[in-house]
Amino acid sequence: SPLAGIQAPLRDSEATGFARGVKLPPIGVDPSLLDTFGRAHRYLRVSLTDKCNMACKYCSPEEGDEPVMPKADGKNLTAQEISRVLRLFVGMGVTKIRLTGGEPTIRGDFERIIEDLGELNNSRVRPLTLCMTTNGVRLARYLPSLRRAGLHNINLSLDTLIASKFPFLARRDIKWHVRVMDALFELLEEGSPFNVKVNCVLMRGVNEDEIGAFVDLTERLPVEVRFLEFMPFDKNDWSAKRLVPQAEIVEAVQRHAAARGAGGVERLPPETPNDVARLWQVPGWRGRIGVISSMTDAFCSGCNRLRLTADGEIRNCLFGEEGWSLRDAMRRGADDDALRGTVAAAVTAKFAKLGGKRDMHELRERRALALPMMSLGG
Repeated sequence: SPLAGIQAPLRDSEATGFARGVKLPPIGVDPSLLDTFGRAHRYLRVSLTDKCNMACKYCSPEEGDEPVMPKADGKNLTAQEISRVLRLFVGMGVTKIRLTGGEPTIRGDFERIIEDLGELNNSRVRPLTLCMTTNGVRLARYLPSLRRAGLHNINLSLDTLIASKFPFLARRDIKWHVRVMDALFELLEEGSPFNVKVNCVLMRGVNEDEIGAFVDLTERLPVEVRFLEFMPFDKNDWSAKRLVPQAEIVEAVQRHAAARGAGGVERLPPETPNDVARLWQVPGWRGRIGVISSMTDAFCSGCNRLRLTADGEIRNCLFGEEGWSLRDAMRRGADDDALRGTVAAAVTAKFAKLGGKRDMHELRERRALALPMMSLGG
């Protein structure tokens, strides 16, 4: 059954978010970033826009894709407001920042945002870990700016290696698939400064038959291919029957490696306690394989992430239903101390697991309370 093994009830104390003890934050981390379960939040994911130049079925409804240039009195944060928020969080102890969307490169002021981030990064004795998640369509033109800023970690969203499937999945012209593949291979050229991960959301009956082809990318390329379980978000037509669970993914990887004569795949240890992907590697191959099992084997206990939505809300969980607006506070004239208080309120309210929900069935019942994936930044 596709539902087997998925329910993971929370203890009462976890479901309510009550503290079970007091823990001091690590050195260099503001107490505002420590939640009631002792998790220090040093990773900020920033959605630059809730628009995208694709309309992938698992992420969003089909909508327009015009470039975005936020106004000072508009819904979304301006580049100046984003810069202020990033400096605030870095001052509080955040050491890792990921730019996401929507598609971050469609912002008309994307170049300025990268320059501001580079200035912040270059002013530090110890550089930040800077990352971006992108569909790759507009990526090539920005690679020089990303290098200068010190942004070297790029996750490329790619759900099929078969060009003829691309219009069905992304609802865009097949020629765009060529651009995405070109971007991937440019990132992986010898001597490239970029660390590359490919994110593939698996959906039963759509692309689970390509697991082997994606695994083959790791034979000669220094890439981490990551398979993601399909997650429920607003208007993305999620169903349990379309979910390909971690156990099935790993079994398919093992079968493919054996069929290739490579023997079994080896489980790798996590690089940090906060890793979301469980890692494997075919012995002797350059790359590695990751599985992100948000639905069947959640990794909430090590979560160190906060999310900033394009309209300036702090979200303390991918599945959370409440936001705390830094945009509104800034536009009312709040100083940094007041903004830190807003951050502290968001972090303190964080549940132990799945935004306070018990399993994927309760997650699905959120409906309109669940923001679309591209509003949250993944």
